[in-house]
Amino acid sequence: MKARALLALMVLLLPASPVPAVEAVAVPPRTYLVHVKTLLNGDTDRTVLVPQVIAGALKKGHKVVVLFDAEGVLSLKMGRWFGGHSTPIDRVEIAAKERLHLAGLLGTTAEGIPEIYGSLLHFLKGRGVSVYVNKQALSLRGIDDEHFDHVAEAVEEERIAELLAAAGTYVSY
Repeated sequence: MKARALLALMVLLLPASPVPAVEAVAVPPRTYLVHVKTLLNGDTDRTVLVPQVIAGALKKGHKVVVLFDAEGVLSLKMGRWFGGHSTPIDRVEIAAKERLHLAGLLGTTAEGIPEIYGSLLHFLKGRGVSVYVNKQALSLRGIDDEHFDHVAEAVEEERIAELLAAAGTYVSY
């Protein structure tokens, strides 16, 4: 009995050591790599889906990297048969319903969303999306430095390998 009383007295008299607060550990945002390997234009639903995936990842706070590669580089090709300064995605309008959906994902109004997909790519880059294009794929498609939309930075194979290795999530179109 005396032992219990002594133990209780010691517990009460010992200074309580403070329990360190658990500090919030910042989790780095996941990097989403959207690998565009096919042509985006008015003939495919991928032109609608790619920006939706990008906007959804941005809404969740993730870093987004877009890499145009293989046939996908044609999406950025400037000009037509008679020249010009537009790309295939510059010639595709965004439907009002789609603009409203993107606005919801990006926390803006439908009026704040560009009316064409080419401008949307520039808009998304302004929102922090990194945009790259495979320099070798441009060359293989006969697209020189003067004939692609420089919203995308042309990169060599080593940089592409780094981008792929750093991706926490990989989506291919």
